[in-house]
Amino acid sequence: MNIQFLSCLEGKFGIGQYSERLAQGMYRHGLEILLSRKKGAEFPFTNHYHHRSLKNLRNYIAPYYMYKELNNQHRKYSIYHADNIDAFTGYYWSNKKKAGKNIVTIHDVIPLHFKNENPLVHQYYLYQLNTSLKHSDLIVTVSETSKQDLVKMTNVDPSKVEVVYNGIDHDTFYWDKNFKSENDKFTIRYLGGLGVVHKNASALIEVARILEEKGLDFKMEIGSGNPAYTNLPDLVEKYNLKNVSFVGYVADKNLQEFLQTADAFLYPSKFEGFGFPPLEAMACGTATVSSNEGSLGEVLENGALLSSSAPEELAENIIRLMSDENLKKEYEQKGIETAQKYTWSKATKDLANIYENLMR
Repeated sequence: MNIQFLSCLEGKFGIGQYSERLAQGMYRHGLEILLSRKKGAEFPFTNHYHHRSLKNLRNYIAPYYMYKELNNQHRKYSIYHADNIDAFTGYYWSNKKKAGKNIVTIHDVIPLHFKNENPLVHQYYLYQLNTSLKHSDLIVTVSETSKQDLVKMTNVDPSKVEVVYNGIDHDTFYWDKNFKSENDKFTIRYLGGLGVVHKNASALIEVARILEEKGLDFKMEIGSGNPAYTNLPDLVEKYNLKNVSFVGYVADKNLQEFLQTADAFLYPSKFEGFGFPPLEAMACGTATVSSNEGSLGEVLENGALLSSSAPEELAENIIRLMSDENLKKEYEQKGIETAQKYTWSKATKDLANIYENLMR
């Protein structure tokens, strides 16, 4: 059995990391594997194909370059595993679509809940999704919640969908017992998307407003993205908030420190297929307040203080941590224990079992 992973993304972020980590695990376990992707770190199991970004069109033309790459490859594989519906679309267009078994990972169907305002973008998403649903031999998703949502929203046969939970990088996200930090104020931090609707980033500002109105002493540091392209700075100005700052992109080498030195991590998302950022904060021993929406309640379990995504409920849980040091320490420990359940080695083993069953 040999496997080709297909990705239209780079290896550094999100779904690109998903395919890299799994391919890496398969390679270490002696499986014959090739990861074809646009670019990323060089490994013995990777090949990077030619592509052009064309700025804002890059996500829409990516399947075309995957299709070209596969047509130029002479070798055939037992299993083709696309890490997303765009890569599967490129595979389906290619001359390899009948060469072996195929799998697509559908991480979530968030665009069905939060429809893109551009009808052409939404129609292209539906085309890729329906192509993947109809022509794949098997679908993998990353949580039971995502599976249930996928079945509900698309009527796909549940027996065609397998769940393999993501892992997290415990070499990057961990609690360092030798690392000591004392904040001058109770420090709340966030990492994640700022401009996409389902991330609900405006709730961060609303929580800060509630805390300031109550006269509480804190600071909120918002990482990731470019806030200038969102309404978040305008909200801060509108409410005349004094304790909110935008710290921008946090480099990989600084992620562990950024998370561990926070007193609390706040994640107000309205929908997630999995939910990496709060789980990574928990792995660093940071007490985490999160919404319980989408898969977050399933994945975070009792390792985080959970509520709806309403700012009032999130603020209440932050206040609980601010006023009770014992509760804060309890959730620091619970978070570590929960995060340890999610490893890429387990994900690799579970996926390898799925491959074996598919080839029988």
